[in-house]
Amino acid sequence: MGVFCSPHSVHRAHAGESEKVLREAFPEASSHAMLGKPSVIFIDEIDALCPRRDFREQDVRVASQLFTLMDSSKPSSNSAPEVVVVASTNRVDAIDPALRRSGRFDAEVEVTTPTEEERLQILKLYTKKVPLDPNVDLRTIAVSCNGYVGADSEALCRVATIFAVKRSSDANEAASVLSLTIEDWEHAKTIVGPSITRGVTVEIPKVTWEDIGGPKDLKKKLRQAVEWPIKHSAAFSRLGISPVRGILLHGPPGCSKTTLAKAAAHAAQASFFSLSGAELYSMYVGEGEALLRNTFQRARLVAPSIIFFDEADVVAAKRGGSSSSNITVGERLLSTLLTEMDGLEEAKGILVLAATNRPHAIDAALMRPGRFDLVLYVPLPDLEGRYEILRVHTRNIKIGPDVDLKRIVEDTELFTGAELEGLCREAGIVALREDITATVVCDRHF
Repeated sequence: MGVFCSPHSVHRAHAGESEKVLREAFPEASSHAMLGKPSVIFIDEIDALCPRRDFREQDVRVASQLFTLMDSSKPSSNSAPEVVVVASTNRVDAIDPALRRSGRFDAEVEVTTPTEEERLQILKLYTKKVPLDPNVDLRTIAVSCNGYVGADSEALCRVATIFAVKRSSDANEAASVLSLTIEDWEHAKTIVGPSITRGVTVEIPKVTWEDIGGPKDLKKKLRQAVEWPIKHSAAFSRLGISPVRGILLHGPPGCSKTTLAKAAAHAAQASFFSLSGAELYSMYVGEGEALLRNTFQRARLVAPSIIFFDEADVVAAKRGGSSSSNITVGERLLSTLLTEMDGLEEAKGILVLAATNRPHAIDAALMRPGRFDLVLYVPLPDLEGRYEILRVHTRNIKIGPDVDLKRIVEDTELFTGAELEGLCREAGIVALREDITATVVCDRHF
């Protein structure tokens, strides 16, 4: 026998009504138990019913009534419980601590985000009656759905099916030949994402390694550090090697440090969190540190994930040297970052990626293995690098036959990647100034 209580049914407008609803639920369960039918009282969203007793008088009264009823329904030491109280919440820290002790809620069961194998079982369950194309591999889809809970997986299957039905109706196909293809699943993934990271994650930038011209060795090291732990995790486990915890990219401004981070995130297809100093430096005390802790907590839930700090010297500035309030805020943020990266709660499956052009301003506590394991210098592009960058930035520009990119490369020594991009853009604007109907960019424009 089950008795269901929800916050909506318990909270009433008049004083005493809420407690009355609770008092009626427990005797009803006890009466069934006396007839030999063990009962369960299920309280949904208990954080709304029994929050911490700090503010409202009604919260104190309802919580006290629940404590009394649970204590009075306790079985004797030599008998099995005939009335069991089960509650659920997704805000366990918001519940009054007096409930979380033996004798009231004796056991706490955490329902975590599904693992890869569990996601596969959920997808199989929801596609049991849906015809799948032979090329569809549910395990591959489960691997790519990091952070998806059961409801997200159900929504993913529903949207993929709707898209398949729409596609077949547009093609005037018979319903009997309907099947879900890889394209249907890919389309569904663009609409349904992990709900646990809504409003926090950033869409993975569509920047590939081919979009970046420059030193091949640097890109190779970055790929190995970012992609290998995700794509070859079994090899790391086999050798007993732990992947790098953090990577710092430093170098002159305009040398594609942020673009390299975007390409790494896109290639790894990991959940991508981006934090800036403007978000972390709040006017309210403790708000920046709370945002930092919350970001790491969510990143753990949807691992593998990447947390990216652009202009990292703002968040990780050296401690000491001034007593102003801004430096104090920076020191608190740095302490939080140090604790999250290498504290008691290990940041498994999280890679911290940071970029700066002032590495000397970063605190020494971060510049060690276990925090920033890999420090990569992004230099000014050499002759070959400049040629690759110019080819990348002239892919969508119609250049004339008289344009010699190799000659331009020789004339642009010490140019950064951003300056070469600006050069190509300015050449196009010069061509339009000369003739607004121009269709090609010639050598004289460069």
